[in-house]
Amino acid sequence: MRSARFVGENKIEIKDIELPTLFNEDDVIVKVTCCGLCGSDKRLFKEGSPYTPGHEIAGIVHKVGPKAQIKPGTRVIIYIPIFCGNCKFCLAGETNRCQHIDGLIGWQRDGGYAEYVLVPSKNLIPIPDDITDSDGVLLLDTVGTAAHAIRMATRLNVSPTSDSKVLVVGCGPLGLGTILTFQAMGYSEIYAVDPVEDRLTIAEEFGATRYTSDIDLKGEFSIVIEASGSAPGRKTAIYAVEPGGAVVILGESNDPFVIHPTPQLRRKDFYLIRSFYFNLNEVKDNIELYRKNQNSFQKLVSKIVTFDQLQDTFIEFSQGKTIKPFVKLNS
Repeated sequence: MRSARFVGENKIEIKDIELPTLFNEDDVIVKVTCCGLCGSDKRLFKEGSPYTPGHEIAGIVHKVGPKAQIKPGTRVIIYIPIFCGNCKFCLAGETNRCQHIDGLIGWQRDGGYAEYVLVPSKNLIPIPDDITDSDGVLLLDTVGTAAHAIRMATRLNVSPTSDSKVLVVGCGPLGLGTILTFQAMGYSEIYAVDPVEDRLTIAEEFGATRYTSDIDLKGEFSIVIEASGSAPGRKTAIYAVEPGGAVVILGESNDPFVIHPTPQLRRKDFYLIRSFYFNLNEVKDNIELYRKNQNSFQKLVSKIVTFDQLQDTFIEFSQGKTIKPFVKLNS
């Protein structure tokens, strides 16, 4: 099969390698049909990876182990945390809370920038016929992660005095997806902030209102989703949230999160939440949310390219010229 190797310095080599083989009795080989580019992949594009990246994957079950509870030919998307399936959280369907996660597909295991990928059968999410492969990819990081973060914040922020306004900090693919997810969940006063004018313009086209951050202003947002992963973005988030509101740290970063105390922060109650990934209990609701707002979410897809165009597409993506490109495989 053909597989992409991220060798570092913004270079990708497409190589012919052996197809994966079933290792455990519940393993499944998936024939990849579509894989979405994610902002977190940019680090691997720059630095390289010993594994095949790609973690927003749709495909068709190709071959199954003797204990796999799924049939060949089933259309699926892939849940990326390798959860244990046996702890109290997993048994309750709260798979994102598993304390024995054995890596992530596309990070510590080979992922979807290849024609075939090996995954445990429990990590497969069948998708219905009315959900296309590209729709399925959007159901993962873009809709699933954003919806889970919003639900976490909503559960904690239930006071009748809460403002109706929400803020998204960072208008990359995840932030723009969060704006659309807020809309799909019924929020109407959605604000956005980003230092890049082009991204902020897209956020406005998606229905958000431009927010000019100023830490001297009183916090005014009941929920703030921090989707940039940057220190300035996190600082904006904790000042912009209203007293009693919720800040969700959704953006990824390897840098320390440092909060410098000020009277304004010391005198404000608020929730500070880290959200990682959605759980399998939420899949049904996410599919229904997507169905009702399909045309809106599909605005995120910039282009769908061939496997041979992967490197050039990553260069464009890293330069901020596209929002959410997909690579099509096994056409």
